[in-house]
Formats: sequence, structure tokens, C-alpha cells
Amino acid sequence: MSTIAGGQLAGMSRASALEFSFFLSFPTMVAATGYTLLKSVLGKGENPVGVSHIDAHGWVVLVIGFVVSFVVAYGSVAWFMGWVRRRGFAPFAVYRIIVGAAVLYWASRLGG
Repeated sequence: MSTIAGGQLAGMSRASALEFSFFLSFPTMVAATGYTLLKSVLGKGENPVGVSHIDAHGWVVLVIGFVVSFVVAYGSVAWFMGWVRRRGFAPFAVYRIIVGAAVLYWASRLGG
């Protein structure tokens, strides 16, 4: 949200600020995922598997998971961008405030 707010403060439209935010997050997510995957495949991550432990079926499952995740994420981003263009950020902000208040309430109940 801070990149969207910053973009709007810099004079960008809602749609442009939203696109910029998503485009900015893409390389970060790819790098983080790639780094975690590389550590796991090399046997040095939290869940070390090593290249020798991944058979052909494992690679197929990995590729299918990657492709499905990419398609769903792309669809979600496209839907959200269209939604924001039609309705603006106000409903999304209200949703975030309600969820944030619920999480704070829940966390305070756990703390005793």
C-alpha cells in the first residue's frame, strides 16, 4: 500500500500507482522465491531436498505448481486492478481497516 500511496502523492493516477506497485513487487517476489528454491535444491535451505532427491515426477509437480500459481496470481492482479479502476480504493481501505481491527482484537484475546 505504501507504494500506491506514494505514487498517488507523486501525482500518479490510481491505476498507474497500482500498476507500478505490482510491477515493483514482481522482481522482488521472483528473486525471493528463486533464492529459496535454489537453497532447497542445493540442500542448504529450511527444507533441503537436494537435486539428487528430486525425481522427474517431482520436477513435473514443481513446474505445474509454478504455472498454476503464476496464472492465478496474474488473474487476481488483473481482477483487482479492474476492481480498483471501477470502485477506487475506499472499499478496499474499509476492508483493510476491518480486518486489521479484527486481527488486533484476536491478538489481544490471545495475549490474556
